[in-house]
Amino acid sequence: MCRWPFITLLFSHSLYAADTAQKQLGVNVSPLGADSLLSTVGGLLLVLGIIIGGAWLFKRYAQMPMGGKGMVRVVGGASVGTRERVIVVEVDNQRLLLGVAPGQVRTLHILQGSGQGFQNYLDNERGSGQERKQ
Repeated sequence: MCRWPFITLLFSHSLYAADTAQKQLGVNVSPLGADSLLSTVGGLLLVLGIIIGGAWLFKRYAQMPMGGKGMVRVVGGASVGTRERVIVVEVDNQRLLLGVAPGQVRTLHILQGSGQGFQNYLDNERGSGQERKQ
């Protein structure tokens, strides 16, 4: 069943009332006049500004964590192809090297330690280097 006749019936009364009001007031407004054109362009620019501003805000604040600490933390990653990535993930103080491709995730290597050992090693080397200078 076609709904177009019913939709036109809904709007025909308001169109008739607007036309009658213009005739009563004696106002003949051109639809392509400078005032209506500026109003239309201004409204369009306002809507586009709101859309662009909303997209910017979403992009800026979408990276913020949304709640409690999760069990899985992505430490880092690198792209190795057009659709393949290698990422390091930390789960329960254990780091995993994962290969990620469309439709699959594979464990490439289980890394020993959580990276804190290397940080402690660097701190110890800095400390011993300062002791040697004295």
